[in-house]
Amino acid sequence: MSQRAGHGANKASRQCWECVKRRLVCDFTLPHCRKCTKNGKECPGYGEQKPVQWVQVGKVTSRRRRKESPSTAQLNAKIRTQSSSPGAASLADDSAENSEYIRKLADEFDNVIFKYRLDANVQKVFSNTSRRAIEKALAGRKRGRIINSPGAAVDPLDRLALALKVMDMEKLPAYELRSETSEVVESIEYFNMRILPQIKTADELVPNPHLTIFPVAALHLLPPEIHHTVVCLSLAHYTFSLPPAESRVMAATSTTKILHHRGAALREISHRLTTQKPTDTTMVSVCMLMCCELQQTGIVKWRQHADGLMRLVQMQGGLMNVYYTGLHLRPTITIFVYVVIFANCCTPASDQMLLNPFMNEHIVNIETMYNEIFPYCLTPPDLFKEIVRIHYLRHEASLALQTGKDTTDILASAHEILARICEFSAKDWAQPGPNYDDWLTIGEVYRSAVAVYCIMAFQALDIFPKSAEMDAELSVYADSLLVRLEVAVKVPRLQKYLAFGLLVAGVEAGYRSEAVRAWIERALLDLSIKAGAYCPLRMSTTLRKYWDRGEIGWEACFTTAEGFMF
Repeated sequence: MSQRAGHGANKASRQCWECVKRRLVCDFTLPHCRKCTKNGKECPGYGEQKPVQWVQVGKVTSRRRRKESPSTAQLNAKIRTQSSSPGAASLADDSAENSEYIRKLADEFDNVIFKYRLDANVQKVFSNTSRRAIEKALAGRKRGRIINSPGAAVDPLDRLALALKVMDMEKLPAYELRSETSEVVESIEYFNMRILPQIKTADELVPNPHLTIFPVAALHLLPPEIHHTVVCLSLAHYTFSLPPAESRVMAATSTTKILHHRGAALREISHRLTTQKPTDTTMVSVCMLMCCELQQTGIVKWRQHADGLMRLVQMQGGLMNVYYTGLHLRPTITIFVYVVIFANCCTPASDQMLLNPFMNEHIVNIETMYNEIFPYCLTPPDLFKEIVRIHYLRHEASLALQTGKDTTDILASAHEILARICEFSAKDWAQPGPNYDDWLTIGEVYRSAVAVYCIMAFQALDIFPKSAEMDAELSVYADSLLVRLEVAVKVPRLQKYLAFGLLVAGVEAGYRSEAVRAWIERALLDLSIKAGAYCPLRMSTTLRKYWDRGEIGWEACFTTAEGFMF
């Protein structure tokens, strides 16, 4: 080995093998490199040949890169192509690749649908083959619920005990191991067989033209975000339609799955918005997710979805442009307007979501589409327009209070609104015929509720005085509202239209006894079970917190943007 002189000490003429391996500049010190010593490495020296290195059994220090097999290479290329394509399941894309994707997805759904419909008692099969059912069968030795296999020599209970032992050893989940495709199909069938008939029963007074059976054979044409949202909707409906005790038990197991599908829907929508131009399908997906979160989850994020949907609508030319040009989007626009208007009732005056900066123009637009809004709420059109006027005036009053502007004109407009509400006659509006009493009841509920909302909302903003005369007028309308609600909650087809009335009665109940508050809570619980929605329970929680605080007033009840319509 050659040596070189430097600073009075012998130096090696080449780097040590460890520094070569680690791509470091060696210090050439003899007999061993000092850099290796400082780094805790054993210097292999400077020899011409790399020293043999002993490694532990099973340990590999380097491995040559292998070529992908043809099948793996094709699969990876296909995955990269699909991941870079702008949405394989888009309704508006008719490319050859997407057609092949849709065909395969349709075949998968067809297979699941066939297997699903092959057994008419599929719900019973699912419940009898779950892990919880196995545990129950073993605990109670219920042989009648055990499915015997032909020619089985081993006792069925012993086989179930062995299966349960394997589940525990392998830490298998407690729910049935099914594909997401099966969950989507089952959710659609649940909607068609359970939710839709229930809704149509409540729509006997005014049939809703937007409601129709969900065609299972067309599922493959819909994007994944709608699939996930439908699963959330159906699973939550089943959970909250159960009695309170059973609902709590079911919620403990279903909440995780609901959150999983909600997260998947959010990711799909986010990916679609970041990788391609928004389409009609995107607007429908966002609206569905907004409605699902409003009525079925405790996560109150509806305002974020509403703001996002409004931006998508503005990109398409505005609310009425989409309403006129996209007939297939009219249900989406109708529901969006309905949700925002009623949600503004339980939103702070400073945070109103105004769909149009000009009130009169917005009211004209509502008159245009009101025939489609009416089946969702049964609100008399004159009172519905007064609700909209109250929103705009609340927003204007809030700005005036912040800037110190004179509120004389606002006070005059508020008195005009209240006068028109008082002049409304439910008897003249009620539809003649066999359902006259129901029409009269719902008309009186809305008249009293809108009057209480008007007085309390403007009192909270110091527009109406908190005088004895105004408080007496408020008390008269509140008493009438409670009387009408007690009648309406006993009529099944009116129950789903009472959310606004119960909300207003709950806010006014800040002035009333605990007995009245307890009655409102029971009515909301019953409404939650009948509608299969979490929304009334969330409303009850909000009202209870408001009552316990002891601060009475509309603005005191709603400090953030809430939404309780369904």
